[in-house]
Amino acid sequence: MIPLKLETLLAGKTVEQNRVEYKEGWNPNDIIHTICAFANDLHNVNGGYLVIGIRAENGIPVLPPQGLPENRLDSIQQEIFQYCNLITPRYIPRIEVVNYENTGIYLIYLWCSAGDSGPYQAPVDVYAEKGKRKDKRMQYWIRPASLTVAADRDEIAELFDKFNSIPFDDRVNRKATIEDIRRGYLEDFLRDSKSSLVDEINKSSMQDLLLALEAADETDTGLNIRNIGVLMFTERPDKFIPGAQIDLVKFNTEEAEGSDDFFEKTFYGPIWKQVRDVLDYINTNIIEEKVVKIQGQAESERYVNYPYNALEEAIVNAVFHKSYREPEPVEIRIYLDSIVIINFPGVEKHISQEKFKTGKGRARKYRNRRIGELFKEIDLAEKQGTGITKILRELRKNGSPEPLFEMDENRSYLETTIFIREGFTKTAMSEKVSEKVSQKDSQKSEKREAFFYDLLDNKILIENSDMSELEKTRLARLLAYIEQLNGHKRITSARAAKILDIQQKTAARLLAKAEKNDILESEGKTKNKSYKIKNVS
Repeated sequence: MIPLKLETLLAGKTVEQNRVEYKEGWNPNDIIHTICAFANDLHNVNGGYLVIGIRAENGIPVLPPQGLPENRLDSIQQEIFQYCNLITPRYIPRIEVVNYENTGIYLIYLWCSAGDSGPYQAPVDVYAEKGKRKDKRMQYWIRPASLTVAADRDEIAELFDKFNSIPFDDRVNRKATIEDIRRGYLEDFLRDSKSSLVDEINKSSMQDLLLALEAADETDTGLNIRNIGVLMFTERPDKFIPGAQIDLVKFNTEEAEGSDDFFEKTFYGPIWKQVRDVLDYINTNIIEEKVVKIQGQAESERYVNYPYNALEEAIVNAVFHKSYREPEPVEIRIYLDSIVIINFPGVEKHISQEKFKTGKGRARKYRNRRIGELFKEIDLAEKQGTGITKILRELRKNGSPEPLFEMDENRSYLETTIFIREGFTKTAMSEKVSEKVSQKDSQKSEKREAFFYDLLDNKILIENSDMSELEKTRLARLLAYIEQLNGHKRITSARAAKILDIQQKTAARLLAKAEKNDILESEGKTKNKSYKIKNVS
């Protein structure tokens, strides 16, 4: 469990309501039952958070809080330890005393991560008022929703099944060592997150940070790295967990798999970086925007061939819900008229296809609770069960066709297809080039015979030059990229090569040819040479 800042928790945007409990005062029975329920973690969401000293209305904290008497803070903490010893097996949460916004209002903040030695049970009464008989019966406590209750017979059986199969992302990886963890990735993740560990980066060892994130276990002989640590913070997770990568293929003709004209790329690195890198590639190379002027209407209509937010959600879902026990990677297949995302396996069998397609299906358990938790910290995932709903919403908002969700009877895979929006050509996927040129652009063409350039819409149309068609396509993409840069609008051959997925020497030749054609102008010597778009006079 990531140590979430209390301010972030109170904002209510990161953690689901059923994972947070607010208590106005110190009520030992209710609080110990809730701690026990979070430890049991029936739905594999990695426990929850409990704050003592805040009243809640309908699950929402009432601020500013009333707080706890300062002279009771030590005794309450001691009693928490005392009563937690009654939980079987023994379970102790992490405890922090918080001075709310430095106002002198004190709260006790408990981080109750999912236990790994359960199921856990606690007495009905850990405390009884004087003169009242204490009920010492042991119960398994759970949180099926936002309330803590005693588990029934079926739920107890489910708990035992759960603890007999710890989620794969929370298990120890016997191949990895601390030397395989890259501190740079760890620090980048923490800086992007809402974790209180951000303040500890420069003061803590890598071992301490991994332990605080529960990405490793400390032993007598050293540090055991969990699979979540491998997936999130190693250079090549696929070397330790086969298939922990994203394979992308882009088909350039209608024949698709039947043609040799395609482009392949594999995205490696920490899985959160894989997601960001593949989205960056799609945003740069695939997504196009159109601006249509409607007669009699002040505002133009804007839409894209594929909404970024819908693709982001589909790809995040695939990486989050993939089984990392299986060696098959997440696949993204880009056709002329659609983008297909495939992950293995598919959704749980109890969810009907009809409910799933409308966003109403809900998983009983989450295959990778730690991945989901950490993805939320860097805004790669939203609240549980909202992914399909968001995809549908973003597609409808853009005027795109409904998506297609396909799975077999055994749910061995899930194939999500996002179709191109009407109004975009199906034969020019490789070119981020606008089809329309305004009258204003035509006037500019007199000053630059070969090119029309629309500064407002960042669109370029190459009509005539001594370049090949492939060079025209590549240059159009580079010019669009340069114009979108903020401030210093320059590009080097190394950056151009990365954007176009070509060798640096090929990119250098392209930039030099563009300069020769009076399109770009350079600055600097050979090794440090950069290019910008030449001003039209």
